[in-house]
Amino acid sequence: MKKHIRNAVYRTLHYSGLSAALVKTAAKPFGKNSCIILVYHRIVDDSSVYLDKGSVVHHHLSDFVDEIPYLKRTFQILSMDDIVDRISSGEGFDRPTIAITFDDGYLDNYTLAYPVLKAHEVPATIYLATSLIGTSGKTWTDQIEVALLATKKRSIVLPFLYEGKELAISTVEQKRDLSISVAKALKEIPDADRRGRLLEMFRALEVRADIIEDPDGRLMLNWDEVKEMAANGITFGSHSHTHPILSRVPLLDAQEDIKRSKQVLEERLGQPINHFAYPNGRVEDFSDELRDYCQKIGFSSVATVIYGTNGTESSPFCLKRVGAVSPLWMMSGELMRYFV
Repeated sequence: MKKHIRNAVYRTLHYSGLSAALVKTAAKPFGKNSCIILVYHRIVDDSSVYLDKGSVVHHHLSDFVDEIPYLKRTFQILSMDDIVDRISSGEGFDRPTIAITFDDGYLDNYTLAYPVLKAHEVPATIYLATSLIGTSGKTWTDQIEVALLATKKRSIVLPFLYEGKELAISTVEQKRDLSISVAKALKEIPDADRRGRLLEMFRALEVRADIIEDPDGRLMLNWDEVKEMAANGITFGSHSHTHPILSRVPLLDAQEDIKRSKQVLEERLGQPINHFAYPNGRVEDFSDELRDYCQKIGFSSVATVIYGTNGTESSPFCLKRVGAVSPLWMMSGELMRYFV
């Protein structure tokens, strides 16, 4: 019932124009406003093939097309460079402010999101998992999704999940739920064990490695696309090299993974790479040692997926972000709550 009431309020405030008006009237003087860093992953359309995990992971183009002009009308949209400069200098934000970010480096960030951003002259930052760029590779969570979509099996037994009970995967909904459950379980174990259990799952699904790494099904950006966007208002940051849960990797290996990503980006783009976002983004996915290391090797910010706002009191090395929800009336309502 509470959700229905909330949704009705959000719809009414959005379509009446009140949510935008309330944000603008809530603006504070002397740089005391907050900044929200929105996080997206994939942008999908009706031709995309995926197991829908919600708008933070799979955000539909039709919603994105509506959101960008709304965000531009209602908020000050700044690049991550500007966000970090204003926090570090103590200048703050003279208006309620938004930054737009994407994690991982998906091809659809170029084919679907970039034309919208470019048309509206809106800056954004894409955090790249560099070992996957220009390859047919996929993040390990996407490998789970591809394997489940490809399998002909109607059920599966995974000893590491649900006490080895047989799990039905005959419907898209069952495959989506299992994809989420497996990823959640594997994020909690050492990375070496995670890799072994993935192979175990792929064998149980009877899906070959060449299907998971199908070069005709490229999911990630290539370097030409990255360079084109970098020349046209898109900032690039590091999202690690191999996209592990960094706290599940030995410290020296995690540091090397972060460093390698920064080096690859700087070599490819010929410019300093100032921003890092760690994979998955929870408190338990990172450490103070890794945060200090990011500062030591020259990053000026570290972004999490700890939800919340940022201001002059925030540390640039522990920036909060907020998942991009949809449809637009939901996004406008949720953003309004943070600013009003």
